[in-house]
Amino acid sequence: MDNLIIDQTEVFRKYNWSSIIGQQDVNDAITTIDSIIDSGNYWENSPKYQTKENIFARPEQFWLKFRMSFLMSVFMWHGKEVQIANMQAWSFKTNKATQEDRDILWHNHQHKPTPKSFSGIWYLHIPEDVNNRDTAGTEIAPNGPENDGKFFVKPTDFTWLIYPSSYWHRPGIPQSDKYRYIIAADVDVLS
Repeated sequence: MDNLIIDQTEVFRKYNWSSIIGQQDVNDAITTIDSIIDSGNYWENSPKYQTKENIFARPEQFWLKFRMSFLMSVFMWHGKEVQIANMQAWSFKTNKATQEDRDILWHNHQHKPTPKSFSGIWYLHIPEDVNNRDTAGTEIAPNGPENDGKFFVKPTDFTWLIYPSSYWHRPGIPQSDKYRYIIAADVDVLS
């Protein structure tokens, strides 16, 4: 396993929204995600407990904060407002009990060459008892899963990690019996 750990790069950029999104918003999001999963509205393939619905389409005010902060983060990544389409988000929760073979979890979100898509990850909760928080976030394979150069991005609270959807990645290493919660989002950039 590659153990390179980064905070951010020119491609993988972080945008902190702690002045807008607080702990209560995070708690409300986790409660809603648990409710969605408890109702059975999740995918049963990899990774387990991934919500089916577009959580950005939900009416609660805290989802508006997550949705608009994601959109603004994409604009800041580009250094300007860009024309967008097809914005969506989902969530999932993982722990040691839901651990799968991590090699089957590599994926990217660029399913068509144009328009160019951008992805975001928001770490709602990483359990306090993880052995290494830096490897509990996301692992990136910029040269593809079969090649060298992989690295972990340090998870940062109240922050969007934004990057082009074409990059291969997988969830970090489950290290706790408690659940890790994330929000993942995609948007197509048209201009």
